[in-house]
Amino acid sequence: MLNKTDYIYSNPESKRQGSGNLIPFINYQKPAPARCLDMLLAKYNGEHYQSEVLMEAMDTVCIPHLKRPLKEAVILVITDGGLVPKGNPDRIPSTNAGCFGVYDIKGKARLEREEYEVCHQGYDNSYVEEDPNRLVPVDALRNLEENGKIGRLYDCFISTTGVMTSAEKSIRLGRRIASYVAAKQADAVIITSACGTSTRCGSYIGKELELKGIPVVQVTNLTQIAEDTGIRRVIKGYNVCYPFGKPSLAEEREVLYRIQLAENAVRLLQKSPKE
Repeated sequence: MLNKTDYIYSNPESKRQGSGNLIPFINYQKPAPARCLDMLLAKYNGEHYQSEVLMEAMDTVCIPHLKRPLKEAVILVITDGGLVPKGNPDRIPSTNAGCFGVYDIKGKARLEREEYEVCHQGYDNSYVEEDPNRLVPVDALRNLEENGKIGRLYDCFISTTGVMTSAEKSIRLGRRIASYVAAKQADAVIITSACGTSTRCGSYIGKELELKGIPVVQVTNLTQIAEDTGIRRVIKGYNVCYPFGKPSLAEEREVLYRIQLAENAVRLLQKSPKE
């Protein structure tokens, strides 16, 4: 039995889960800001406290290696940011999608704003609708393709809406996407991510791809979420609204920024991070 002073939000009647983790007692009579401050002060002072949110321990998975040299590799792009052709032909939901679309980019030098829209309620879509390459960097990857830094960009990109998608549903979605990609001729995947729960969904998709032996690098502004989920190859994007964009720059300079970010991402595919 625990003493009342052992945990801020625990009492002797608190129950334990099968794994032994304490299910926290939360005093909802006390406002959330006050409870948060109590916990912060306890942590600062080195006192015992317990979070109100129980986190699952992340799985340990084998980190797959790129099977071909980067200059021969086929790179496929997946986004959880909800980029779809105009009219959203597959009716991808704006939240908690649980499904995905596959969209042809064969022969496209870049994505044109007249042809695409965003079906995602988790971030300001205007920046990506102004330039879809800020989310799915076709122009940057074409540059790497033309300069022999990658083999080629895969002929399609995959899109879903990850916002408000639970971990369990993200895993199921990830398994379907991973099975689809594994049947294609893609050597590696770049995942571009938007807001917090969307990034988490993208990370679970990435983990399922890795279980199929497909190397993944995730580009997100919220790198800690990706790392906490278990993704090991993570690059920081510029903003949750445009991970591959920098609208403050002139157009040509923004494209150069995007090319550099894409080059950093594909280079990371060659590295072997700790499992």
